[in-house]
Amino acid sequence: MNYIIKHGRNFMAISNNIEADYHKHWLLQIFLSSQKDFNIEVNGQLISCSAIIVNMDTPHLFDAEGEAHFTMLIDPTTELGRVLRRKLLEQPYYIFPNENIITMQQAFQNALEQKNHTTIISFVKNIMAQFDYHHMKNFDSRVMKVLSLLDNCPHEDEFHQIKYFSQKTGLSESRLAHLFKEETGIPLKSYTVLHKLQIAYEAIFNGVSLTTAALDAGFNSPSHLAYTNKMMTGMSATNIIKNSEFLKVY
Repeated sequence: MNYIIKHGRNFMAISNNIEADYHKHWLLQIFLSSQKDFNIEVNGQLISCSAIIVNMDTPHLFDAEGEAHFTMLIDPTTELGRVLRRKLLEQPYYIFPNENIITMQQAFQNALEQKNHTTIISFVKNIMAQFDYHHMKNFDSRVMKVLSLLDNCPHEDEFHQIKYFSQKTGLSESRLAHLFKEETGIPLKSYTVLHKLQIAYEAIFNGVSLTTAALDAGFNSPSHLAYTNKMMTGMSATNIIKNSEFLKVY
């Protein structure tokens, strides 16, 4: 059982065979069990819980052990990413309080029982509704410019270079790199790699092969995409998409 769900720049999965090697990435990540507690290792600490947010650049290890789980990889520049960063307060993880867990698990169990696209999308929206999106501070206009350029960029490598963004924003490369990291929490160079992965995932969602998706997203080869994906998610791209259904939440 694998459902892969896309919501903007964030990706989610419902699966009973999540098994990731010890890894870290520049994404925030939520894990939620369907009912009982699970074990997850975060920053070398073994934690037992039902729902947790793991911060960016934080080593972690998770195995579903055959139980249905939900996980979400969150781009830190999205509205949800900014909300979660505020909740984490730069700590390596945040464990959800029981009242939130009960609501999320009820929606999750309903989605698992119904096993249709409508209830799965409803469950995802229920997860989103657990967070307060009010009083969000906007990014600096030059950071917003970079994000806009990436959203609309050609896939050639020259349009993913700091030099290109520096010219477009009127900042030196070092100043822009510092500003982007300060505002978003992620290095600009790392974010451009994440952006390429997002392009590849989007293509795979649309039925494109891994080989074509890799090249279209600006990776040197399919093996380069596979390596980057493994480093960032701890999982094989082939295993992620095998026997999976793909959904989009608008």
